[in-house]
Amino acid sequence: MLRSIFAVVLLSGSIMTSVSVIAQTTEQVLQRKLATIKTFSASFEQQVFDAQKQLLQQGKGQLMIKQPAMFRFETTEPEPNLFIGDGTTLWFYNEPLEQLTIFDAENEVNRTPFVLLTSTKPELWQQYEVTQQGELFIIRSKDVDSAVKQLTLSFSGNALSKMQVLDMNQQLSEFNFTLVQLNVALDASMFNFTPPEHTDIDDQRQR
Repeated sequence: MLRSIFAVVLLSGSIMTSVSVIAQTTEQVLQRKLATIKTFSASFEQQVFDAQKQLLQQGKGQLMIKQPAMFRFETTEPEPNLFIGDGTTLWFYNEPLEQLTIFDAENEVNRTPFVLLTSTKPELWQQYEVTQQGELFIIRSKDVDSAVKQLTLSFSGNALSKMQVLDMNQQLSEFNFTLVQLNVALDASMFNFTPPEHTDIDDQRQR
């Protein structure tokens, strides 16, 4: 379930021209808003719903983001897990099982929506379409095979207050952020991972 969460999505003539301009403007508005967030640190409460909107799971944890392309997503409930990206490598560590899976960040960009929060790469944003409803931005993947189908970001002023992730199985994960800190110093070591001794490591980069 957690893997599916991360795993972080034309008409012609005058109508198409108008839609393209609007989409481009909305994308730029979101990118400028995200660009003001050099670092982000917050606690979160998470709820996961199935396609019938039945509650499947609840959790708590902390999210840290640092530009460029760094994030640390750590759950403390219902069990401790850690998902870290430094722009080059993704680490997913299941603490109870002492298992670590390592991914190449560029090849696995669709596993995690957090990459969008710290990237301005045109080739990445071209994979998504962005719409806006007030302080709410909806990011939809153009790739029908993307693990993350839709990412919804809600802001309170300049701060990210809520995030929703809809995956390919129509499971919806909602994250409500509290104790938000913007643009505070975050040590780079928080976005790297050294596995504990006796960890079972599956390095997907070698495949």
